[in-house]
Amino acid sequence: MKKKRRPKFTFIDLFAGIGGFHLALQELGGECVFVNEFDENARKTYEHNFRKTNPELFKSKKREPYFWKSIKDITLTDTGQSKTIWDKNIKRVIPKFDVLCAGFPCQPFSRIGQKRGFDDDRGTLFGDIERIILAKQPKVIFLENVRNIVNHDNKHTFQIILEKLDRAGYYVNEERDDSWNFLNASDFGLPTARPRFYLVAFKKGAPGAKEFKFPKPTSPGGTTLCKFFKDKKWPNKIGRTIRVGGRGSPVYKKRNGEWFVDKRSWDTYIVGGEKHVLTVGEMKTMMGFPADFDFPTTVTHTQMLKQLGNSVAINVIREIGREIIKFL
Repeated sequence: MKKKRRPKFTFIDLFAGIGGFHLALQELGGECVFVNEFDENARKTYEHNFRKTNPELFKSKKREPYFWKSIKDITLTDTGQSKTIWDKNIKRVIPKFDVLCAGFPCQPFSRIGQKRGFDDDRGTLFGDIERIILAKQPKVIFLENVRNIVNHDNKHTFQIILEKLDRAGYYVNEERDDSWNFLNASDFGLPTARPRFYLVAFKKGAPGAKEFKFPKPTSPGGTTLCKFFKDKKWPNKIGRTIRVGGRGSPVYKKRNGEWFVDKRSWDTYIVGGEKHVLTVGEMKTMMGFPADFDFPTTVTHTQMLKQLGNSVAINVIREIGREIIKFL
């Protein structure tokens, strides 16, 4: 029997979606040892793609699986239990790991909607991340969210996050391009804008603290649709951000022969003089997913679009990951 190769590092995938962090860090030699994802359809897609490469996440004769639905069943944030109890429970369920990855729910901090932040129940999920950090003390924290998290509530939300990480024993800095940054997917080989907030925090005193630097763009100036698809019929511009909603916005040819494309339309382009709606396959590659990543037959077309719209940009996660593992 072939002996399993020892991973270069281990990580956990919180609020995992369909596994963008998993794909990127696995490619760099990492092993995912724990996952949580609440959405039932996203769970189907996640297991469909990772059961073969990482079966121990999903079943074991010796213990319960490392593929959980609600993180609160582990952190016990809604139960009023003492620190002794929730700390013990987290240590019992989650194995030892090096890097905590979390694209934690962004709706509370998005420019769309009410932007309620920590007043929103989903916003309090950062408290679950905090408890896992306190209990497990990983080497690195790697977070992703929408840009507005930095300015939300007059920067009060961001200050709370930095203070919590600092008290937990991690190096963080308010200044951009130190422990946090905004990076665009288009600067890393993907033809979609998708600017996002990223934070990387190393334990104080550890290699990487105060030394880590975010990656430089691999595609300076951005990646256009024309360049990405290698076809001059596509527009020579960066594509719009792939997102969950917004389908059905008007795109039509005006009487003068010019095309009208509603600014809310994210999935329709004029390609070769014709109206073209992005296919799921095109959206998948635009987000950096490999050709062999697919969706189970039980997941609807609408759910596929939602899952891709909620995903992280694989290329960006991978390049940040390269910089992280230099210090592991």
